[in-house]
Amino acid sequence: MRKYILIVIATMLLVVSAAQTQTTAATAAKMRAIPTLYLHGHHGGPRSMDALMVSAESSDRAHAVITAVVSRRGKVHLRGKWPRGTRRPLVKIVFKNNRTLRYHRISTWLHSVLVALQERYGVTHFNVVAHSLGNAAVLFYELRYGRDRTLPQLNKYAAIAGNFNGIPGRHRGQHRNHIMPGGRPAWIAPQFRHALRRQDNLDLHNAEVLNIYGNIEDGSHSDGKVLNASSRALKYLLKGHVRSYHSHEFLGWRAQHSMLRLNPEVATAVDDFIWQEK
Repeated sequence: MRKYILIVIATMLLVVSAAQTQTTAATAAKMRAIPTLYLHGHHGGPRSMDALMVSAESSDRAHAVITAVVSRRGKVHLRGKWPRGTRRPLVKIVFKNNRTLRYHRISTWLHSVLVALQERYGVTHFNVVAHSLGNAAVLFYELRYGRDRTLPQLNKYAAIAGNFNGIPGRHRGQHRNHIMPGGRPAWIAPQFRHALRRQDNLDLHNAEVLNIYGNIEDGSHSDGKVLNASSRALKYLLKGHVRSYHSHEFLGWRAQHSMLRLNPEVATAVDDFIWQEK
């Protein structure tokens, strides 16, 4: 009888210990600040988003902590250190295969990065700043996984020079386009049509979006690479599916496609959006 009582007591102690460990882990996860991910575009690399990250570090007391490198086979390598008390942590994402135009592939890579951050650091929410084709990774990640509550949830999203409705090199110059009075693009690219069909998969009612695009004012209504109608199409797709949406058009030579990520005014707009007090 005494032996039975001891077994029961030991079992109860193990259960209590396990519960305390889970509570401690959950508390520790909550203590980590929401990371802001920086995602480069087509042909981008490790330095592509540096100007934006440096601005965040110098102006908003943010700190670069982790670089997530995704191999050509989709394996994620996390490099760097993330001290638990870090204020406004920044995570740089680098795709080794920076030439693919397959939205399914790059959204899978983003999913793998977020799972890795979740498993190692207990990440539950994230912000993201994406340039050019990096925006397709974000959008199609949300279309595929946005309703999966076991994954980290999008908090704030700053889209820069997004090619939401047309890919440079494939559609530019082939299809003139504009946004109609109701917000719908006059011409719809195949991938955007696919996104519209999956629109109900979006669940961003707790997320805020800032859409930044450039107009070089040469009559092309573009940033020199992506039509403004392609970038602005995001609003039509997200309507009714997002907590808040704002757009910001930049004008002139510093609004050129690649220059947007180097433009100090763009960096300020992004920083104000990501870390503004609610």
